[in-house]
Amino acid sequence: MMDECIICGTYLKKINKFVFKCHNCSFYKSTLKPGFGREIEGIEEVRINNFKKIINIIKKYEENKKPKILEIGSGDGFFLEECKNQNIDVTGSEADKEQFEKLKIRFSNTKKISLPLEKNFNEFDKFDYIVFNDVFEHLENLDLVLDQLKKFLNLNGKIIINLPSSSGLIFKFSEFLNRLGISNFYNRLWQKDLSSPHLSYFNDTNLNMLFKNSGYNLVYSGYLDTVSKKGNFKRLNSTINNKLVCLILSSILFLFFYFQKILPKDIIFHIFEFNSKN
Repeated sequence: MMDECIICGTYLKKINKFVFKCHNCSFYKSTLKPGFGREIEGIEEVRINNFKKIINIIKKYEENKKPKILEIGSGDGFFLEECKNQNIDVTGSEADKEQFEKLKIRFSNTKKISLPLEKNFNEFDKFDYIVFNDVFEHLENLDLVLDQLKKFLNLNGKIIINLPSSSGLIFKFSEFLNRLGISNFYNRLWQKDLSSPHLSYFNDTNLNMLFKNSGYNLVYSGYLDTVSKKGNFKRLNSTINNKLVCLILSSILFLFFYFQKILPKDIIFHIFEFNSKN
């Protein structure tokens, strides 16, 4: 039973059979079982474009320096590939054994890291940046995770995080449909019944509160694109079997691509800094 919010300590209200929402800070938490996921098909273009934006931000912070980067949950290696193309010192990681072995073949500098860390884990290389690309929301015991990550960070090390927003248009629309009894879209956003469901949903405010509680300071706040012009049908068809529905929805997403800059943002992109002297 989830009675208390990990961020502000307020009680959690039950939304449905597997989702609870904080009465005070609007943090969402699910009771879904954590697991190891697969990449969703059709998102390559939007992910690569977003990764280029992340790398450009890092370059602005570092100027002529060469930072060391650790990505948590590298999946199919899109971010690692983009860093490699730009001659950036990056280390990948995966929790899933099979995915780890595949990544290791392509990127020799890859570690097997599962968060929260196992008790016998003692390999703590130091990095300037730890990057979570659509991974943080799949983890449990987040306060413990944030404390453990400090062991990987250099002085003034930073955590880069991007994840879906509960304040975004897509989440709000799916939540509205869920109240009407149409739960398919809401369940899909939580990745219910998939190999790696979402365990939490944040907005800008409560995400900042969580990191602040663990001694991190927000140093950059922005957003990333949700969709691209290409690949939307393939993306939808990977989880929806009805081709007509996929065609209609992919057409909507194509139009959404041009309006996403002015609509409520669906992907949070923040950078937090930890100073061990605090």
